[in-house]
Amino acid sequence: MSNQKINKLISNLDGQDLDALALVPGSNFKYATGGNFYLMERPTLLIVSKNKKPIVILPVLEVDSFSHLNIDADIFEWQDSDGYQLAFDKAFNKLGSISKIGVEGQRMRVFEMQAIEKSMQNIKIINAQKLISKMRLIKDSLEIKNLKQAIVIAESSLSDTIKFVKINKTEIEIKNFLIQRLYHYGAEAIAFDPIVLAAENSALPHGHSRSDNRIKAGDCLLFDFGATINGYHSDITRTFFVGSVSDEFKKIYSAVLTANEIGKKISKPQLTLHDLDDQVLNSLCDSGYEDLIVHKTGHGLGMDVHEDPYVMRNNKEVLEPGMVITIEPGLYKQGSLGVRIEDDVLITETGSESLSVFSRELTII
Repeated sequence: MSNQKINKLISNLDGQDLDALALVPGSNFKYATGGNFYLMERPTLLIVSKNKKPIVILPVLEVDSFSHLNIDADIFEWQDSDGYQLAFDKAFNKLGSISKIGVEGQRMRVFEMQAIEKSMQNIKIINAQKLISKMRLIKDSLEIKNLKQAIVIAESSLSDTIKFVKINKTEIEIKNFLIQRLYHYGAEAIAFDPIVLAAENSALPHGHSRSDNRIKAGDCLLFDFGATINGYHSDITRTFFVGSVSDEFKKIYSAVLTANEIGKKISKPQLTLHDLDDQVLNSLCDSGYEDLIVHKTGHGLGMDVHEDPYVMRNNKEVLEPGMVITIEPGLYKQGSLGVRIEDDVLITETGSESLSVFSRELTII
């Protein structure tokens, strides 16, 4: 692999009051280098700056793996028996005089920051999470292909799973069947622990499936799950009803469906994330269920299930062609039900395309 994506990261430093950026293993590290390294007790850092060759601090056991990536970088290795501080000292000496370094504020740990501070006295460490994530905002054709494949696998698995649902089955049984189907259709991994929730349990937006919660007639049944292909994730939510559906539940479902449709319809380049979230949430408020709203409209999707940009009020960033976001309005009535409908949406040159196509119409299974 060349330094093409590392250069994309370096370009984000232009015009910034930062001398360097540092990444630890995770999605940004993998995107920039192509290497899949673990975040473990041994610190592993990629450091880029405006005028120096990229620098990598590596435990000895990872040097060969990194060398196979064919990245032009200076490697500073360290052995377990010696500790890592000397490698940090040598790396920052190579960087020269720097006063500010940006790090992944949601990922870098305290001991890594302390090693940086010990190597470079008076250095200021800045949370540059959004600046670093900027390199992954716009998806290329291969990334979109991976996302589409992950979505197809998820939707095929869901189609099989709703046929498996029967009265008296537990949430755990249904969840385990869904996981099996994801792998059956070719997922390399599951995007996250699937959420399969019935009846009052579905009112917990991120609830956990239970072995003692058995499906009953009249229950709503919520699925939130995804597949992983080549490191890219799908993230889909659908809500069904078992055997029958009450008039009240129909109204709640209709309100969520309308909000979902509005979100997809208005998504287009130059629309702010604030305006998108505002219009979707206003639709839910206008339905008369304002007190059942507990979360924003959505988030970016790619190598992380939740990544920039975030579809939320007061986020004045604008949508751009190539961004992939979720549109997932929901309403949650404690002790009764939760309804959420989530689609994975690609922003195009002229509007948007829902990459997920599984039926959103009210369905009784």
